[in-house]
Amino acid sequence: GHKAVSMYGDDNARNRDYKLNKRATLLMNACGHALPDDSTNEDGKPSGIFGDVFVGRCHDNEVEDVWERVDLTADDVEGDLSKVEWCRTARKKGGGGGHGGAAASLSKTLNNYQQQAGAGGPGMGSAVGGMVPSENSGENEENGYKWSQTSEDVEIRFSVASGTKAKYVKVKFGSKSLKVTVAGQTLCDGDTWGAVAVDESTYTIEDADAGGRELCISLGKKEAEDWNFAVMNK
Repeated sequence: GHKAVSMYGDDNARNRDYKLNKRATLLMNACGHALPDDSTNEDGKPSGIFGDVFVGRCHDNEVEDVWERVDLTADDVEGDLSKVEWCRTARKKGGGGGHGGAAASLSKTLNNYQQQAGAGGPGMGSAVGGMVPSENSGENEENGYKWSQTSEDVEIRFSVASGTKAKYVKVKFGSKSLKVTVAGQTLCDGDTWGAVAVDESTYTIEDADAGGRELCISLGKKEAEDWNFAVMNK
C-alpha cells in the first residue's frame, strides 16, 4: 500500500504544438482517465498528452511520515498495459486512477491512432502500445467482449458459436464479480468495477446480425455511477 504513480508534463504543450505523446496517452487511459472525443477539439488535434512527460513512482505514507522515490522500470510502462498490475490497480474503484464520466477502452484509443496513421495523421509510429464520451451509452470492446452501460445496468456481449444453447452456458453473478463459461471454456472471470445488483442481473442468447450468436449479460448496478470497465479478468 501507500504507492503512488504521477505523471508530470508541460500544461501548455498542446498550444506550443508539441507532438502527441501516444505512449503517455495510452498510459493515462490504462489508469482509467477519460479523454474528450476528438471531434470536440476546436484545434483539430486528437485528444491526449502532448510533449515529453516524466512518470515517477513513490512510497507515500503520511501516518508514518515516509516519502521516498521508488523505481519505475520500462517493464512497468510498456507492452499490454491492460495487464500491467499497477495500471489494473489504478483502474479499480478506489485505486487512485480516473473515475470520470467515461468507460476506459485501450483498444479504442489504439484503433484511433492506427486509423489516423492510415489517413496520414499522427499514428503509433515505432512506439509501443478508449475512452468514449459517456452520456452512459458508448460501446467499448476489450478483454474479448463488447459492453455498454446506462445509469441502471451494464450490458456485456460475447460472440459465441451458432450452435450454442442455454444449457452450455454457466454464469455466476457475484456482488462484485462475474464468471462466464460456455461449453467448458471460460470467457471471463474477474472483478466488476462497481457493485452488482445480483437479483437484477440476467443473461440471454440471441442471434447476431453478422451471423452466429451472442451471449448477452445484463448486470444491474447497485449504484447509479459510470463504470470504468465491466470485468477485469484475473
